[in-house]
Amino acid sequence: MIIVSLIGLKKSGKTTCVEALVREFKSRRMKVGTVKSMVHSNFTIDKEGKDTCRHQQAGADFVVSLSKDELAYIEKRPNRSRLDEFIRFIPEDTGILICEGLEDADPRIIRILVAKSSDFLAETFAVRGAQENVIALTGIIASETKENDKYPIFDCTVNEDVVALANRILENSI
Repeated sequence: MIIVSLIGLKKSGKTTCVEALVREFKSRRMKVGTVKSMVHSNFTIDKEGKDTCRHQQAGADFVVSLSKDELAYIEKRPNRSRLDEFIRFIPEDTGILICEGLEDADPRIIRILVAKSSDFLAETFAVRGAQENVIALTGIIASETKENDKYPIFDCTVNEDVVALANRILENSI
């Protein structure tokens, strides 16, 4: 399985790039999964007073929630989960797992830095800690420049760039 993480500050273009890459890899007939990591969010599927929360409060180690067309796994964790802790939920036949915001030092992860502009590039590297395995830049920065001394820049709103970025991911997964 190829594991890619798009790392960047808020409103830099991460979701736009995830959507474009999902469409591109699906067009190549790959099984694609995504992970959305919400570092600073208080979002929870497990709301106080709801049945799933009550199951947890009763002492369940985990809860599986089934609805008409969704399945959710809920497990309370003392800290943010890392790749090794959630990869067990990813189907084995997944060809590519595209993670949005996953800040994990696991060497299996191919990283793409998503930046608002050249002015935010150093801050994005510093805040998100993405120094290893970065293969490209994308995001709003691509509408400003295509020039960077170290990394190619791809515009995920331009089909040719999405194809080129997908190819670069595949080339770096070997």
